[in-house]
Amino acid sequence: MTPRPFFYGWVIVGVGTLAMFAATLTGGAGFSVFIQPMATDLGWNRSVLAGALSAGTVVGAIVAPLFGRLIDAYGARLALTLCGLGIAATLAGVSGLQTEVQFFVLYGLARAIDMGALNIAVTTAVANWFVRRRGRALGIAMTGNALGVMLLVPLAQWLIEGPGWRTAWLVVGVGSGLALAVAAGLFLRRRPEDLGLRPDGDTAVAGESAGRSLGDGETAWTASMAVRSRAFWLLVAASAATHLAVSGLTTHQVAVLIEQGISPLAAAGGVSLYGFAWTVGSLVWGFVIERLAARRALALAGLLVAGCAVGILWIREPLWVVPYALVYGLANGAKEALDAVVWADYFGRHSVGAIRGLSRPVVVGSSALGAFGGGLGYDLAGSYAPAVLALGFIALLGAAAALAARP
Repeated sequence: MTPRPFFYGWVIVGVGTLAMFAATLTGGAGFSVFIQPMATDLGWNRSVLAGALSAGTVVGAIVAPLFGRLIDAYGARLALTLCGLGIAATLAGVSGLQTEVQFFVLYGLARAIDMGALNIAVTTAVANWFVRRRGRALGIAMTGNALGVMLLVPLAQWLIEGPGWRTAWLVVGVGSGLALAVAAGLFLRRRPEDLGLRPDGDTAVAGESAGRSLGDGETAWTASMAVRSRAFWLLVAASAATHLAVSGLTTHQVAVLIEQGISPLAAAGGVSLYGFAWTVGSLVWGFVIERLAARRALALAGLLVAGCAVGILWIREPLWVVPYALVYGLANGAKEALDAVVWADYFGRHSVGAIRGLSRPVVVGSSALGAFGGGLGYDLAGSYAPAVLALGFIALLGAAAALAARP
């Protein structure tokens, strides 16, 4: 039997994984270990720090529709190369900042690069190379962020405890950004048809050459068709609610644990364990969505997030961090993998960048509210409990919207 040739799509998945890995410090989990040391050192309140994350998220939401169309038109190679360079440059700047304005501009821009372009570019690049195996391919790519949480967050915490938070931004942020820029420039290709291949590595049927054909059996939805459908807006609502809850909880989880008597190192260790469970969750849910209706899987993810929002408030001993981190990691892995897959599964791969880009202002804007709302809730109430409970309720609303999103 002739062995099946290696499919280049898995190289695309590898670059996508690296891209998500490189964006670790622009997300809530990576940022969470910097909140307390920066607030103490600079004398800033936490709503200022979280506000920079939220401001960048809002900017990313605004530019996402434009970048989605550009990525569909020109491919993800240039986009991810520039994203890597942008992350390296902005986080290098963060390491030397002195004022709140500098932080808002530099870190906000890094966050906007992630939310407005990088995430869309990764899902578009991978979705273009897979149809039948899209769930597992995107599930693998989404593990990059989880691997970053598992590996880069402890590294950043170690550097913070040693030379300081400025060195942590410089070493982790610049190194990961440059690695992405090099890999994307060297290895990314737009579609399998550009190399005479077909999605999933399938062979052409009799009488058909691979060539530039996009005959993959999927319905070719345009962006204008998608936004006129009920399913699109229900998926937007489900994703927005889940992202809001996850953004708020992830950004402030270390601070919540410290407030409840958990040591900073134990809290950061819990985040690392959460990253491991996130990795496993992304892989598992990537396979699950190939067999289970996406809306049911999305609803289950929302329920898990809601449960974790309640559960974290009960943690008083370091050992209790373990089950929380494992369940929350699995929930976030589900959210990441499913959100990456669902748009292409519902609307096809042909305009997936533009369609997902149109969803991003609401989804990403909700993430901004979650991160900022958690910090503001603490500043107003002197405790994280009211804000965290509100995040859990919002996750439940997202689960209900997902169940209603019939194709």
